[in-house]
Amino acid sequence: MRVDSINYGFERKRKPCFNGITQRMPQFALNTFENLRSQYELCRYAKYYEALDDKIYPQNKHIRLENLSFLDRIPDFLKAKFIELYKILTSFPYLSVTSGKIEQEFIKQIKHADNSYARAVMAGYDPVCSVGLQRAFPGSDLDKAYIILETPKSNTTYQDWEIVARYKGSLWDNTDQRILSLNNENTFPEIYTIDQTFNILDILDRLTRRAGLDKNMDYFFAKREFDINPVSAGEFNIKLAQANDESEISKIDAKNFAYFIESVRDGKLIYNPDDDFNKLINQRIYASPFARMSNVTQMGAHVNLIRSHMKPIKSKFIYREMLAGIFDNYTLDHQFDIVKDLVKSVSKDQSGKYKELFENDDDIGKRFDRLNVLLI
Repeated sequence: MRVDSINYGFERKRKPCFNGITQRMPQFALNTFENLRSQYELCRYAKYYEALDDKIYPQNKHIRLENLSFLDRIPDFLKAKFIELYKILTSFPYLSVTSGKIEQEFIKQIKHADNSYARAVMAGYDPVCSVGLQRAFPGSDLDKAYIILETPKSNTTYQDWEIVARYKGSLWDNTDQRILSLNNENTFPEIYTIDQTFNILDILDRLTRRAGLDKNMDYFFAKREFDINPVSAGEFNIKLAQANDESEISKIDAKNFAYFIESVRDGKLIYNPDDDFNKLINQRIYASPFARMSNVTQMGAHVNLIRSHMKPIKSKFIYREMLAGIFDNYTLDHQFDIVKDLVKSVSKDQSGKYKELFENDDDIGKRFDRLNVLLI
């Protein structure tokens, strides 16, 4: 869930909301570099890129095309300056530096979102996504990103879901989409408070034991090592879903929490301001049969296979490395054409001329759709 209007604070008169419709971006006359820079500055805001609800609001794509039409209006005498502006902001084409900037933007916005009602104690993401492999384009997302929040025990005013919603709203409103995109399907960070995390683990552990699945822990634990087929690797979660009568937790919530807790368990930890909380959370995960056997992401197996060179990285990452080495040798028009596509790729609106730089070797969504159907 994303929310906007976070800046109104914690007034009880209003509830956080998000209508999912892309907002129209003001358009400047691009007759000076100052105007062009001001125009591009608007691209930092998620509201002008909103792409998560395209299936509900098909007008979003048309509005985004209008918003990004300024790229086609940039006059020839400003193209080189725009490329330079883009490179200074993003560090493109040096993708290892770009990937580091994406991590730092995530951390920056976590610190910005911290408030008197919640502060982040852990955050991370999938170590074998484009950022983790240091091959991310500017405006890439962080796959399977997560944040765990600590809330004060003295708080009796706001429920955890309200605190989480407002925290998400701060990320949505303030993250610079030119650096880190929150606008791609299924990639908005999963956020839970510590209490929510432990309470849900208690429920899922009870369900795991009631179904007798904890008796096969070694078998399911082994699947986490090298099985990357979503359906066979997710056997534990499928059987748990079949045993779940939804009296304590819905199958959808159990599925979503599995993706979250596996990121906490196997992800790259990039924000950890308090070692005591880190130890507490890791101890709770280790004591949880659900957390130890859950395997909907196959994150650990992908890490193992890539690090042992048993699984190659995606071909698009190889092409990106090649691009980084030759981009500065391209003509100005060729460079500008690629940068235009990169700006549009934040919301998956690139032209398609450079498919080798963006498309996966297979349809990952379809692979996981088969598992997700079985989980709900």
